[in-house]
Amino acid sequence: MSRMLRAVLATLAFLAGILAAPPAALAAAPPAPAALAAVGDGSPSDPNIAYAGRWNTSDSATYTGGWAAPYIRAAFTGRTVKIKLRDNANIYVSIDNGPDVFYAGVRGTVDLTPTPLASGTHTIRVFFRIGAAFQGFVLDSGARTVAPAVPSRLIEYVGDSITFGATSSKLTVSSYSRLTSDRLGADYATIARSGACLVESADGCFGLSAQYFKDGVGSTRDWDFTRYRAAAVVINLGTNDVGHAVTGAQFGAAYTKLLRDVRATYPNAALFAFQTFRKRYLPETAAAVTTLRNGGDRNVHYVNTDGWLTDADYTDGGHPNDTGHQKIADRLAPVISAAAPVAFADSLAAGDGSPSDPNITYTGRWDTAAAPYASHWTGAYLRTRFTGTTVKLRQRNSVEFWASVDGKEFTNYKNVRGTVDLTPTKLAAGTHTLVVSYRQIAGSYTGDSVFGGLVLDAGATTMAPQVSPKTVEFIGDSITAGSTSSKLAVTSYGWLAAEKLGVEHTQIAQGGACLVETADGCVGLSERFTHLNAYDTSPDWDFTRYRANAVVINLGTNDVGHGVHTPEFQAVYTTFLATVRAKYPQAAIFALQTFRGRFVTQTRAAVQARNDAGDRNVYFVNTDGWIPDGGLSDSVHPNDLGHRAIADRLAPIIGARI
Repeated sequence: MSRMLRAVLATLAFLAGILAAPPAALAAAPPAPAALAAVGDGSPSDPNIAYAGRWNTSDSATYTGGWAAPYIRAAFTGRTVKIKLRDNANIYVSIDNGPDVFYAGVRGTVDLTPTPLASGTHTIRVFFRIGAAFQGFVLDSGARTVAPAVPSRLIEYVGDSITFGATSSKLTVSSYSRLTSDRLGADYATIARSGACLVESADGCFGLSAQYFKDGVGSTRDWDFTRYRAAAVVINLGTNDVGHAVTGAQFGAAYTKLLRDVRATYPNAALFAFQTFRKRYLPETAAAVTTLRNGGDRNVHYVNTDGWLTDADYTDGGHPNDTGHQKIADRLAPVISAAAPVAFADSLAAGDGSPSDPNITYTGRWDTAAAPYASHWTGAYLRTRFTGTTVKLRQRNSVEFWASVDGKEFTNYKNVRGTVDLTPTKLAAGTHTLVVSYRQIAGSYTGDSVFGGLVLDAGATTMAPQVSPKTVEFIGDSITAGSTSSKLAVTSYGWLAAEKLGVEHTQIAQGGACLVETADGCVGLSERFTHLNAYDTSPDWDFTRYRANAVVINLGTNDVGHGVHTPEFQAVYTTFLATVRAKYPQAAIFALQTFRGRFVTQTRAAVQARNDAGDRNVYFVNTDGWIPDGGLSDSVHPNDLGHRAIADRLAPIIGARI
């Protein structure tokens, strides 16, 4: 039987099946995932809101934070966001990784975006100084929250006013606990109170050796330690006990017991006991650490802080200023990383900004055989974190690219070469993020899309970025490449949908591409998909470099103009799905109905053939009505409005399967 005849028979069988009962796999869309559908209302119980620190969630209408600077983070759609607070609160709010904006003594419904944001998906992080009583976010009509990127690690800091950040500009928000955690890419919980001692004293000193195990300052409720698991615990206590007549023997016994109790709570955490900056109870602190280490616990560490601070680093001789807290963080982060390599070594690996720097991640198809590294296909990008106040990009020859610093809108750099300054206005001192996406070399564009490295401030380093373990691959033509959208790949539906899901992504797409390789020169992605780039002389791609969790195929728009007939299209599509499955055995595969409605029956039939062969993780996606009025820049290509609308419909479909 010929290939064409088999394809025709498969099509007829498929159509007959539709008349009987359409299979579940051909539903217009899979059910929306719990993480995207049942949620998104901004209420305190919305699972897209991530809580860091110790929160009392027993009242579904109001979540209350205990201890110092509990905080929340979320992502949301729309242009505005408000926060509802039951009680007066002092809060710091960062939107889209921007600076922390202070709201003093606010309560009720507080507008956090008096100037509306650009349409799209945004991130928010809210720090409470103390006394948080959070009643939810208020979003635009039709907007919703989405799951934010959340660090996989958390550090607890136990201490007094120094750990609390007293006399620094933003208290705990500008303390060494926040700064150290940011540098290590971790969340944090600050179990601290001004004036606190280690030992509860008869004259009323607040003793953290006992209160540490409660859910808040002065609370009698035990904290549920299953709510989060700290990867490290940093203890800085002893400065105040001297003033409350605590003897060395009492202090040493209490410190040893606290370390043992924390170890029982966190069997795998690295524990760090600070030498207090005022040098109080040093022998007793060191002896407590030695006792546990001699008992076989080698993951308890004494931190010698000699020379960390000078007189100029204090506001009053006892409390560090902002510079002092930054110095502490700069010294403490490597200590934690070195002592807890399983949890943190990747965060502070040496990073010089060169192409081979292990702290720079490359997503998509990159040729890394030799520097400079070359990006291929559209939508490939690099990501890193860096310290300092500036960053520059080394380019060999003229190129166009887009760069985003600290999650802000992508800036276009057109026809640039040499050392390109990405921060003409210096950043605030601290740790920052960078994403760079090069324009694809295709058609009339012949730029030099290679990465020659970063130039950082003297003494600055790169650090490992937060990277999702999941990747979605989008395969298509100029529509998938983002042609005619304002920023090409970075404003395309694939990029936007994956960002909504908080996953990595890449676009194997070429303007004018077909599914079928044709005699008149149409690039056939059924053939070129397995290559490093779109050229017929390109080497094969090494599919062990990453494994896609989902693959979205949007092909067929251009085949009509190159004489591809329906039986051939269906047969090639069926074979292509088998090829993709062979490369990604576990991926969910989505075959999109082209927006111009071409080869719809054949695309459905190819999916059905895979389902009939036992592959139930392949889905046809009906895209009727996805592009709104005004969503096209011409008769074919979506504009920014169209790409956003597609992403809004596509993201929950992908999310339901991954």
